[in-house]
Amino acid sequence: MEEYWYLAGGLALLFFGGELVVRGSVGLAKTLGVSPLLIGLVVIAFGTSSPELVVAISALHNGTPSIAVGNVVGSNIANILLVLGVGALIRRIPSRSAVLYRDGSVLLGVTGFFIYLAMRGQIHHSEALVLAGLLALYLIFSYFQERIVLPAEAREEVERNRNLIERMRVNGTFRYMLFAVIGIAMLIFGARILVAGAIQIATQWGVSEGVIAVSLVAVGTSIPELAAVIVASIRKHSDLVLGGILGSNIFNILIVLGLPGLYWPIDIAPEFLSRDLWVMGGAVLVLLPFLVSSRGIGRGEALVLLAIYGAYIYVLFSGLPPIFQA
Repeated sequence: MEEYWYLAGGLALLFFGGELVVRGSVGLAKTLGVSPLLIGLVVIAFGTSSPELVVAISALHNGTPSIAVGNVVGSNIANILLVLGVGALIRRIPSRSAVLYRDGSVLLGVTGFFIYLAMRGQIHHSEALVLAGLLALYLIFSYFQERIVLPAEAREEVERNRNLIERMRVNGTFRYMLFAVIGIAMLIFGARILVAGAIQIATQWGVSEGVIAVSLVAVGTSIPELAAVIVASIRKHSDLVLGGILGSNIFNILIVLGLPGLYWPIDIAPEFLSRDLWVMGGAVLVLLPFLVSSRGIGRGEALVLLAIYGAYIYVLFSGLPPIFQA
C-alpha cells in the first residue's frame, strides 16, 4: 500500500510544483513584455515540461532508464491525444499556419530524429549534445522570429499594458521568482517519490517499468499541461493551447532527454521500439492534418484523438500483442 501513497504524493507534488513553476515563469515573462504566443511556446512549455525533466533525472540517477524514456514517450502521446483532445472538447482550436509551419514542422522533425536515435538502442553523450544544441537553436529562432514578425495585436497589447508591466517589474519580480523556486523544489521531491512508487507498482503488478512509465507516470507528469490547456481553453487563449502543447512535446525530447543524456547514457528498451515510439510518431502525423484544415480542431477531431488514446491504453494493459513488432 505504501507504493500507492508514494505515487499519489508524487503526482500531487508534481501538479502543484508545476503550477507554481508555470505561474512564476509566466509572471516573469510578462514583466519583460513577451508576446502571448511566445509565452505559450517557450515559457509555459518549459514550465510544464519541468516534471518530466526532474523525473528523467531521478530515474536515470536510480538506474531505471525505461522510466525516463517511457515518461517522455508517454507524455508526448498523452499531450496530443489526451490533453489536446480535452482542450478541443471545451473550445475549438483554430488552425494557424504560422504555428504549423514553424512549430509543427519542428515537432515532426524532432520526433523523427528521436525515433532514429532510439532505433540505435542508446542515446550517447554526443547525441544528447546534439539534442541540447537543437533546443538552443530552436529557442533562438523562435525568439528572433517573434521579435521580427510579432503580430500587430500582440504588439498593441504590450504597448497598452506597458505601465502595468513596469509595475509588475517593481512589485512582482521577487514573488514570481519565489513561486518558481518553491515549485522546482516540490518537483524534485515529488519526482523522487513518484519514481520509487512506480518501480514498486511495476514489480507488484508484474509489468515492465516502461509500461508504467508511458501510462501512469506519463499521465501524472502531463497534469500541468492538462491544467494549463483547460484554463487557456476556457479563457479563449487558443495560442496558449496550441503553442503550449507543441512546445512542450519539443521540449520533452530536446531537453528532458538532452540534458540528462549529457551525464548518463540513455538505454532504449526494445519494448518502446515495438509499440510506443510508433504511436508517438503516429500521433504527430494525425495532428498535422487537423492543423492544416480550415476547421482546426473541433469536438469531432477531439473525439478521434481521445478514442485513439483510449485504444492505446487498452492495448497496454490488455495483454494484446504490440501494434508493431521490432
